[in-house]
Amino acid sequence: MLSPAQYYNQQKEHFSHLLAKTTQTGNRIAMLRLWVIIADIVLAIWVIKSHNSGYWWAVCAVFALFLVLVRIHQHLSEQKRLYQLHLSIIDNELKALEGDFSMLPDGGQFTDISHPYSYDLDIFGKGSVYQMLCRIVTIGGTTALAARLSSIILKKEQITERQEVVSELATLPDLLQQFRVAGSMEPEDPKDRPRLEKWLQEEDMFINSNIIRTLAVLMPALSVACIVYSVITGGLFPGFGLLVVINWTILGIFQKKIKPAIVQVGNGEQFIDKLEHLLEKIAPVNFKTATLQRAATNAKSSLVHIARFKSLIRLFDSRENVFLGPPLNSLFLFDLYCLLRLESWRKKHKDVLQEAINDSIDFDVYVSCAVYAFNNPGNTYPRITTTGTEITARNLRHPLLAPKTAIGNNVSIGRQEQFYLLTGANMTGKSTFIRTLGVSNVLCNTGLPLPAEELTMPLLDLYTSMRITDSVQDDISYFRAELNRIKTIMDKVRASPHPFLVLLDEPLRGTNSTDKQQGTRSIVETLLTFHAIGIVATHDTGLCDMEQNYPGKVSNYSFESKVEQNGLSFDFKLKPGGSTSNNATILMRQMGIIN
Repeated sequence: MLSPAQYYNQQKEHFSHLLAKTTQTGNRIAMLRLWVIIADIVLAIWVIKSHNSGYWWAVCAVFALFLVLVRIHQHLSEQKRLYQLHLSIIDNELKALEGDFSMLPDGGQFTDISHPYSYDLDIFGKGSVYQMLCRIVTIGGTTALAARLSSIILKKEQITERQEVVSELATLPDLLQQFRVAGSMEPEDPKDRPRLEKWLQEEDMFINSNIIRTLAVLMPALSVACIVYSVITGGLFPGFGLLVVINWTILGIFQKKIKPAIVQVGNGEQFIDKLEHLLEKIAPVNFKTATLQRAATNAKSSLVHIARFKSLIRLFDSRENVFLGPPLNSLFLFDLYCLLRLESWRKKHKDVLQEAINDSIDFDVYVSCAVYAFNNPGNTYPRITTTGTEITARNLRHPLLAPKTAIGNNVSIGRQEQFYLLTGANMTGKSTFIRTLGVSNVLCNTGLPLPAEELTMPLLDLYTSMRITDSVQDDISYFRAELNRIKTIMDKVRASPHPFLVLLDEPLRGTNSTDKQQGTRSIVETLLTFHAIGIVATHDTGLCDMEQNYPGKVSNYSFESKVEQNGLSFDFKLKPGGSTSNNATILMRQMGIIN
């Protein structure tokens, strides 16, 4: 089996060849098209000057050839853009394999400093988990991926289902790429989907009105009768003008109801085109997973009804043509006719279209997850447990760190002890380790494989306190903000029927050392009375006596640094016991801050 890098390089070579060939052919067609139109102009001039009118057929034939060449060139241009999108996606994935995600959306708009964990764990923003994962091609998928990363579902069946879907899609890299290209080919206005979904849920105003249905039949019938009369008699029916006035009066009466439908449906064709192209990638695939099988089945049935809906939208859009719209409305109440047909379609198939929209968004999110899984074949799908609160891992690493340089650690928490009291000097890896555990819990819920040789995760809700921000505008000091955060954690964990994973990094750093030690000790003691496990990281080694005071509930672990001839070295390995190293003075001297 090809490695991800080999696959992408193979694909890059393939599409580069296709792009070069298509570009060459397009250039030849463009040149031929130029010569054909020049020849046609010369031929037309000759026919005019020589008065050989019998050769106009040749002028028309050459011009028809020109139109064919224009159409061929347009098709080649579309193919060229398709191959360029493939190459752009491939180049981005090759960068991602090297740990560069800067070209991907970072989800910064979803940053929320009050969220239970996303701000502390770098879920959103530059260099975030969202940026690492995001290959979204729909606007709805952007929000759906953020929502998935912002919530803990606490349902084993749902997590297992997600794992199965991600695992299968990760074996179909061609499909993942085709879906992303299909989604990137069509632009999407942020207003299109909400407008269309609003229209789908609205009440049928026209089809349920006996008056409108009667007028939609009667007035066109009268117009046809007038036209037939005029043709037979050779003169215009005397009341023809009055009939046109009546038709426009009727349209004017219902204009307030017609205009919203024009906005909601008439502007939705581009979105429907994109939806159709995405469903076309899903429908023909013979999936193994039940969830994906349902998506493919739904896509097949949806495409039939969506094609009909598109034809009705195009019919409705034809009213914008100045040569069609006014005459058709003048004679046949064309707007009412189109809206009646659209409402009839909506009444029968609105649930199908809504489900197709939802399926495309869900599939979009799964594609992002599956690309990550494909790019990291050495990752492991966590085993989910429903009993106990024990997290065990072997060689667990942070997913945002480069696999070649990331240092893994073994973890076993929730069985022999309830909380880790984590000590260590600056830069030794305490915060990274805490975030690794938190991010692992989040990504486990999304169904992703994680960078570990083995991993068992229970169903745990999550709350963290690592980065606290004060607010001048709200007159909240740093220490007050931190106390508010800790109070929220305590209230949530105390009231929750579910077990919690609580991660605290250097709590109460906004007060003096004595107050900080006493306060941290009280926080840990209170957490021990709740249904929670977690880690409390601190520089205060005086708290290490809690291991003796609470045997079986608190264990000391640490990260250490070593003083060497060239300065400090770090192995970033978790060790049992309290920390014995201090490095602040050494680091300041090494950086030239002090002598």
